[in-house]
Amino acid sequence: MDSDSEVERILQVSQNQERPPSSYGSMKSDEEEQDENITEAQHSPCKSELPTFTTHTRVQLNRSVSPETVFTEITQQQSVSEHPQEGTFVTERPHTCAEEEEGDERSPIQVDYPEPLPPVKPEDESQEEGDEEQQPGKLHPEFDLPYIFKSMQNSLTSLGGPELHLFKRYLCGRHPSFTMTDLEESDTLDIVDKMLERFGKLQGLRVAIRMLESMKKPELAQELEKKCKRAVIQYELKCGLIRRHNCIFEGVPRAGQHLYLKYVYVEPQISTQGHGGVNPLHEVRSDPPNPPQVASPDSMIGGNNIFRLRSLNGSPVRCVLTTGLPGIGNSVAVQKFMLDWAEDRANFDIQFVFPFPFREMQSLRERNIVEKKDISMLELLQTYHNETRSMDFLEQQDCKVLFVMDGIDIYKKHLDFKNTPVVTDIKAVIPLDSLLVNLIRGSLLPHALLWLTGRRAATNQIPPEYIHRVTEIQGYSDEQKDDYLTLRYSDKSLAAKIIRHTKKSPTIYTLCHIPFCCWMVAMVYERGFRNYDDYGDEPPKITSFFIHYMIIQNNRKLEKYYGQNPNSQKWTDMDKVFMLNLGCLALELLDNNRSVFYEEDLHEHSLLVREVAWCSGLCTELPRANAEDKRVFCFTHLSFLEFMAAHYVWLTFRLEERNILDQSHRVSKLFKEHSLVDMYRKAVDRYLSAPVGQYDLFLRFLCGLSMTLNDGLLRGMLFPHNAPPLKGLEEVVKLLTKRKDSAGPERQANLSECLRELETSED
Repeated sequence: MDSDSEVERILQVSQNQERPPSSYGSMKSDEEEQDENITEAQHSPCKSELPTFTTHTRVQLNRSVSPETVFTEITQQQSVSEHPQEGTFVTERPHTCAEEEEGDERSPIQVDYPEPLPPVKPEDESQEEGDEEQQPGKLHPEFDLPYIFKSMQNSLTSLGGPELHLFKRYLCGRHPSFTMTDLEESDTLDIVDKMLERFGKLQGLRVAIRMLESMKKPELAQELEKKCKRAVIQYELKCGLIRRHNCIFEGVPRAGQHLYLKYVYVEPQISTQGHGGVNPLHEVRSDPPNPPQVASPDSMIGGNNIFRLRSLNGSPVRCVLTTGLPGIGNSVAVQKFMLDWAEDRANFDIQFVFPFPFREMQSLRERNIVEKKDISMLELLQTYHNETRSMDFLEQQDCKVLFVMDGIDIYKKHLDFKNTPVVTDIKAVIPLDSLLVNLIRGSLLPHALLWLTGRRAATNQIPPEYIHRVTEIQGYSDEQKDDYLTLRYSDKSLAAKIIRHTKKSPTIYTLCHIPFCCWMVAMVYERGFRNYDDYGDEPPKITSFFIHYMIIQNNRKLEKYYGQNPNSQKWTDMDKVFMLNLGCLALELLDNNRSVFYEEDLHEHSLLVREVAWCSGLCTELPRANAEDKRVFCFTHLSFLEFMAAHYVWLTFRLEERNILDQSHRVSKLFKEHSLVDMYRKAVDRYLSAPVGQYDLFLRFLCGLSMTLNDGLLRGMLFPHNAPPLKGLEEVVKLLTKRKDSAGPERQANLSECLRELETSED
């Protein structure tokens, strides 16, 4: 009986018999000594040349009394209950094989034939009852275990006795999880079964091709690769994505200072309601002006379920747009999405995921302009993803591919959707701008999925008819803030100290809904607790935190949009003018008790929409009900408005020797003690004459900016290093103390905080 007939007979018999349990979910022979050898081999250290994965296939294999084999269920170290999002997932394995003994059991799925099956609709454990926005995916038949098993078995059956023995020796030499004792009595079906069992279907297929190439059997290797082309390309793509996205750099990238993303990632709240993502909570004001709308809790969706949404008319989505505030975690959420797909934790029905960040598209556009060169869609794919060199099936309807295009605000060229000609051929050589427009339109690869991310001011250039669903990242809840700060540190006592210290300042703790602010808190307060024994006794001061935030955001602007090296950034006169103009606008809004502003307000203060909404990290554009409505902007939090207003008053005094709170007074060029006091006297008068809350944080920030340590943070950026130090702080302290003693109880607490901001102790 030939091997094909054996497989057919066993598969038919296996449907009518109960399969015995297995600790590994594998096939077992009658010989106990062989089982002991396998176990011994699995407990030995192994080093694979490619990342090792294990895959839940939901198909169980069973050993009969003969050496014949049928399909087994592959189990792994972790249980499915730990990852309920998907029914199929892959995890990166450590370089030991001992843990492969651990497994779980499931009821077997009957398999009638190992030929290509119709698209399989796997169980979707993430779909809850009554959740109409979820839709299970379908697995392409070429990725099914029976098809891969049959393809590998057919290729290895072509090997003669000596060649099969050589294949075993190559396999044992390359992969120490195998031993010749383990494989000595194994036939072709045994070998295929054990390879898929120990490596998983994708890596097992790739190892088989590598072994055939090593044996100088290129024809067999090419034949097997051709039969399973999609699976081979997917495996290579996933390995590349894991290498690129497994780690994350926080702050300025430095060698050796990366973190593993899956160990520190806390998924932010993602809403299907786009209100702007601005947090309305405030430390002092219970009724802030123009309070922003917030997304309802029932609108939240998991990041891996974005492409399970449906458009408003009920059809499946093709293009999803995700927006959010600066630093809210858009790019990291995209990175985690791709890593989860590469490790088969989610979205297993998507065959290929290709990242095309707009940062790289901008670099390519600049290079093409210099070289006077156009590009086709196929060339673009092969430029950034070499795995696509043989994807002749890319345009087929059953090829479910996703293009992830992150950071559209970085792309400096405005995309012209009205005048760009329609192109449908992926081999047509066209300008990059035209290519991107046609990809978003759906003219190129109309069946492909598209995920666009960026700030709202940049995404407004895309016509709404091409966007099927809009999501918005809302940031962290209070519980997620604590989770992030806890995950960062193996020293849980240090994490608890940082969390307690952060909660002492309601303003800073509120801002930690922005993951970027959470990272700043972790970095700054960790350094404080490690360097000072008595650190954390007093609540944190807020001014230094806001100064650092402003500096880092402007440095990120210089890096992302102006190409400056992060290690040698230099603020220009344009940066100083921008800070002054933005602060002037903030002071005007504060005086008028407003929190939102419009495009004409920007023009009045000589501010560009691009600079404010795209680059600063301090402002954002709010959504409009209709495209014809005026563009509406606001600061990313009301406290940033108050800080920038105080910063403008202080910076004008520092640079121009002018008290902006008293236009009639011009101070001498020499810094006299009473000049600084006069500025603060006007500020305190304004604070005491206004309703409680309007100028509370403004005055607190103004006091903190004059502290010697904070004054030094901005030297070399907004004013020269050799600028004379401020004098007269003692008089300012006396003024605040006197006003505090005579103020009402509702003002005394804030004036005490103002005095604390002037203290010279380290924070």
